[in-house]
Amino acid sequence: MLNNLDLDLCLDKAAYKSQIEPLMQTLRSLQKACWEKKLPVIVVLEGWAAAGKGALVKKMVGYMDPRGFAVHPIWPPSPEEQQYPFLWRFWQQLPARGSIGFFYHSWYIHVLEDRLFERVNEAQVPMVMQHINAFERQMVDDGVAVAKFWIHLSEKELKKRLKKYADDPLDSWRVRPEDWQQHKNYDKYVAHAEEMLVYTSTGPAPWTLVEGDCQRWAQVKVLTQLASSIQEALDRLHYRTPAPTLPPQDHLNPSEPDFLAQVDLNLSLSHEEYKQQLRHEQIRLRKLQLGIHKHQIPVLILFEGWDAAGKGGAIKRLTDILDPRSYKVNAFAAPTDEEKAHHYLWRFWRKLPTPGTFGIFDRSWYGRVLVERVEDFATETEWRRAYQEINEFEAQLTGDGYVLVKFWLHISPEKQLERFQERENDLFKGYKLTAEDWRNREKWPLYEVAVNQTIGRTSTPTAPWTAIAANDKYYARVKVIQTVTDAIRRQLKNR
Repeated sequence: MLNNLDLDLCLDKAAYKSQIEPLMQTLRSLQKACWEKKLPVIVVLEGWAAAGKGALVKKMVGYMDPRGFAVHPIWPPSPEEQQYPFLWRFWQQLPARGSIGFFYHSWYIHVLEDRLFERVNEAQVPMVMQHINAFERQMVDDGVAVAKFWIHLSEKELKKRLKKYADDPLDSWRVRPEDWQQHKNYDKYVAHAEEMLVYTSTGPAPWTLVEGDCQRWAQVKVLTQLASSIQEALDRLHYRTPAPTLPPQDHLNPSEPDFLAQVDLNLSLSHEEYKQQLRHEQIRLRKLQLGIHKHQIPVLILFEGWDAAGKGGAIKRLTDILDPRSYKVNAFAAPTDEEKAHHYLWRFWRKLPTPGTFGIFDRSWYGRVLVERVEDFATETEWRRAYQEINEFEAQLTGDGYVLVKFWLHISPEKQLERFQERENDLFKGYKLTAEDWRNREKWPLYEVAVNQTIGRTSTPTAPWTAIAANDKYYARVKVIQTVTDAIRRQLKNR
């Protein structure tokens, strides 16, 4: 593929000058259109050292409003970034709707330079590229325009430019030892790049290969293609038609399993049994906390359930025994304006726990296929594709060593009504009951279908759901801690 590029292609100064100015004016106009239409744009610049990426970025942003773009030069990950899945740091830098993000190097460094210098296990490379493809597809599905460029140099040109920069007192700092290693291992690096291009040039996010020996040619080609990609994305917004929707599903089809019906809501504990078993399970968890810290295992626990199912009480008993420095509870409500300006998973990526600690989420990304589905905050197309997006997200977490525990706290409609009435008459708990809780209760059949389908479509071997019988709070609290400790023990056993 790369060997077939005609690296002799070039533009003379006159031709370059006649083309570059109109291109820059076009990009400035397109930036304004992106802002008005709230179209986010991701531009990925990859290629050889000294391929002219820096000069290209400078040229691209030269006519743009600096308030509407950000340039992200990607260096080796910091100690903090190394604690998370490799895509974590890139999720932090995603452009908001209407903005443009330029990535000077990108997530592809993990399958190029890291691979060349054996900083990534060779056996992991196919999975890394699979995660990249999923990430980019999620971006495009969410309305992001993605433009990816590989700027290719001949071996001779690479050596010439590296030597030129190294001999210049003002530019010598730009040449790293790793850059000379690219030249020394030119054929090997080409092979890695070829494989990357084949596996990650997808329909949603294709690569544009750029002949880079002539910088004028490379700049004009990149700018022309970038303008074309942005214009196409804007055109798609104009011609987009609403997807057809089906009537809300208020009962399961005969072929669909009813997972909630399988939960025995009669399970309970006496007060004395509760005190004994709670203490026993809390001590087990406290002992396992040392193993979590020693082996630097991140633990992420998700709580979903009906209103008044007892999530808060279960979280309180779970954390009572833990060192408060070792966990953080995040309660997720409706997204803020800033969060709405990004992919719905963005706010959850930002709150992931670090190795050796517990992250506890009161509500989670499952809101996309539960409340956002039932309340029409997400379109049918959006919530239907979310099952795959969630499974991909969780696969990245568990593949990176996370213990992921997912709870649905299940109660009967009668028990919920009883607890609502108790809250209504309790001065200290009345704030917990809102008009929205009563409104949600009226949609119980819709939520019941959504919950069952969510469990069926997102319960995987590495991230299974646990449905907890929560009519009896004592039983539910003990069962939650027991499930968490069992999951941690399995992970430690596999170490």
